[in-house]
Amino acid sequence: MQILIVEDSNTSRMYLKEVLRVITEGLENKSIDSAVSGEEALEKFEHRWLEGKPYDLIFMDIVLPGMDGLQTLEKIRAIEQNKNIPEDRKVKAIMTTALDDSTKASRAFFQCEALSYITKPITEDKIQAELNKFGLL
Repeated sequence: MQILIVEDSNTSRMYLKEVLRVITEGLENKSIDSAVSGEEALEKFEHRWLEGKPYDLIFMDIVLPGMDGLQTLEKIRAIEQNKNIPEDRKVKAIMTTALDDSTKASRAFFQCEALSYITKPITEDKIQAELNKFGLL
């Protein structure tokens, strides 16, 4: 499983990376990359497609410096559409945020096609439950 974490908080990013490392232990061809901004996430996303190793899953904070997580996911979806990527091969996106904002949650699901939305604090149990719910493990 190819995973990208997009989180500007170093503490949150490192925690999420460690939790995902533990949860996905034993999976073959696993990699966990990280980005601190939407712009960096887009660069990594496109680079991985060019390498032929696209991400399977993105954990993305909604509140990011510069381009926010929703804008970033909209751009990722536009890239996928331009590449004619079939629905079943599109990256799965789980949005994370400290805000409990129903408007942003609604936009994440309907406009950006996010798979799920997790409010912080993020725990190993929350991540495990989301990955199991969607058959990602």
